[in-house]
Amino acid sequence: MKVIAAVLLCILINYNQAISRYQSNETIFACCTSDKDYNRTPDQIPREDSSLLPDRSICGGASVHTQFPWLVVLEYHIPKRKIVINFCTGSLINHRYVLTAARCLSKSFGNLVSVILGEHGTIAAEDCRNGSLECNGMQRVEVEDIHIHENYTRGFSEYDIGLIRLQREVAYTPNIRPVCLPSTVGVQHWKSHQEFTGAAWVANQTQIGSLVQLKFEATGVDLDSCRSEIPPWNTLQESHLCAIGPKEVDGCIWSSGGPLMAFQEGVWVVGGIATFGLICIPNITDFYTNVIYLESWIKQTIRP
Repeated sequence: MKVIAAVLLCILINYNQAISRYQSNETIFACCTSDKDYNRTPDQIPREDSSLLPDRSICGGASVHTQFPWLVVLEYHIPKRKIVINFCTGSLINHRYVLTAARCLSKSFGNLVSVILGEHGTIAAEDCRNGSLECNGMQRVEVEDIHIHENYTRGFSEYDIGLIRLQREVAYTPNIRPVCLPSTVGVQHWKSHQEFTGAAWVANQTQIGSLVQLKFEATGVDLDSCRSEIPPWNTLQESHLCAIGPKEVDGCIWSSGGPLMAFQEGVWVVGGIATFGLICIPNITDFYTNVIYLESWIKQTIRP
């Protein structure tokens, strides 16, 4: 009955508009639809393009040389200074795009100019960064464009997600591979107490400023429990993901934009994006952007 009433109302509205336009000799068009894009041309409507994303035979596989070969280091240009690494991280999702946090793309971090792929976090890698970088399987690729979710606001945002479009396509190698998105293996929601693995860079008291790739374990926390741990002026939405971990922290883990992953059906899937990024206290709840909730935005944003 509700559907019939809605249709009748729509017809009545269009009928009244038609009478008015008929009396003024206007061409009459009537349309009853719930489509919010009815007033846009086809080329203005974003379409999800899953064909641009790798399938599970390509994405999410560990490497002998690099445990998480999709982990990317972001490089910024700071005025009156050289290019610096601000400990923002991203995840390669195909030949051309890196997934990260929106806050890592804001000007407060500096002007994002390039990314490093295939980073090992070793002394040899440091030598590569200072030179041509075409050694040990590492690559530096300049940034062509950035995409920040249109609803992102600075602070405790529920849309802390962004994409980096690289200036050229990156060839997959043993050191450089993409991570899988949840839909690749049909994951539609995370189960209670989901086991996750995080990947980040760590700086401890003896290695300040150096990059060491770190893996840590975390356990998912339901939103209701998570909400009780944050100040009352902050709210958690469905686009947030909470996890407790790691249990022990040696120094501080810098992971803004870094992936929180789940091993699903034999591949690694990116489940969350680290939002605040500094973990110095063990056994506290950390907040991430829930990739499942915003995966449609990713697919609508990427292009060939």
